[in-house]
Amino acid sequence: MMLSALIATAALVFLRAFQQQNVMGGHYAAAIITSYLMAIAEIGVVLSVVEFGWIAVPWIGTGGAIGVIGAMLAHRRMFNKRITTDE
Repeated sequence: MMLSALIATAALVFLRAFQQQNVMGGHYAAAIITSYLMAIAEIGVVLSVVEFGWIAVPWIGTGGAIGVIGAMLAHRRMFNKRITTDE
């Protein structure tokens, strides 16, 4: 099912973006935990690509967009930063 490609990619991109913000913010414990979760999500994306091939591109692209926006919002909420859309 292509939905698995979307979900795996959304998770991976979410975690990558979240990890980048952990590094920039000096959140060491969060960075360690996120690293292991990224490994799991990476395997999910690879398995999806192996199963579906190039046909999964729109699903993977959509998952990436969902993941990056979700990570930006979640990280700011988690670490009490003001959420704005005009940065």
